[in-house]
Amino acid sequence: MNNDIMNGINQQNPNEQNQIKNPNYVNSKESILGDKKFIAIAPEFTKKELEAVNVNKRIAKEIKMEKYKIAFLMFTSIICALVSAFFIALNYIKLQDGQNFLKIKPELIPSAAIMISILILSLIVMVIALIDLRHILIDVKGYKTDLLMGRERIPFFIIKSYKKIVKRHIYLNWTCFGIYLYGGLTTLILFLVNKSDKVSLDSEIMIFIIVLSLTAVIQIFSLMFNYSRKGNIDSFYGYEIIPLDQQIALKKAANKFCMLVFFTILAIVLFVIFIPYFIMRKKSDKKLWWFL
Repeated sequence: MNNDIMNGINQQNPNEQNQIKNPNYVNSKESILGDKKFIAIAPEFTKKELEAVNVNKRIAKEIKMEKYKIAFLMFTSIICALVSAFFIALNYIKLQDGQNFLKIKPELIPSAAIMISILILSLIVMVIALIDLRHILIDVKGYKTDLLMGRERIPFFIIKSYKKIVKRHIYLNWTCFGIYLYGGLTTLILFLVNKSDKVSLDSEIMIFIIVLSLTAVIQIFSLMFNYSRKGNIDSFYGYEIIPLDQQIALKKAANKFCMLVFFTILAIVLFVIFIPYFIMRKKSDKKLWWFL
């Protein structure tokens, strides 16, 4: 009788056996059984349950800001894509008399090369915005799932956004500087060429002036927006969620990347401009430079 009782005590509970055999069943976030490590799998909550989660106002504001930013990029890229596609159609779809289908004067239609470049850039921005939207939706779902399971943590999308904010003003300033430099030089060249009666570049000049003006406006508002978001996150948690040394490393990496891209583009531009210039002067039996 005593032996039967002792055997019953030592015998493993069937439920515990099922837990060991089923790696998906874990009571805590992660557990270690022997040499094997099992990670907790979060349950799939319904859409109604996730929508009912009460998210802090500051976090909810950050989620909205991310969605507003993505919506702005999507809207801008769609408008630019439609406008550029419209002008590309005007360049290539001709009537029997050789005019475009709206019979707009050719000098008022921007160059097809510029419009194709804008269209490609707009499509790239649109794809990036869609990818970012998918990521933010997945991250928000994961954060709400953790809240339903009683786990409070700094959301991954907040950490990701904070790192982007640290680097964004560097990317923004370098990008705007490049647009000002190349756009300004191109506008100046087009203006000088436009002085001759041989060609009319009024529409191209107007496009570049609009682009430069919009760049200045976007830069100012983007910097204000970034500093506002960083301050909102810092004030909510009471500290900078990314350590200062890591922020410095992020800024250095961003600066190195921007410098590499900037000087690579500069080298390509100089190569494209000066090589044909030297070839033309060589064929004309002229000096490459005034001192050579």
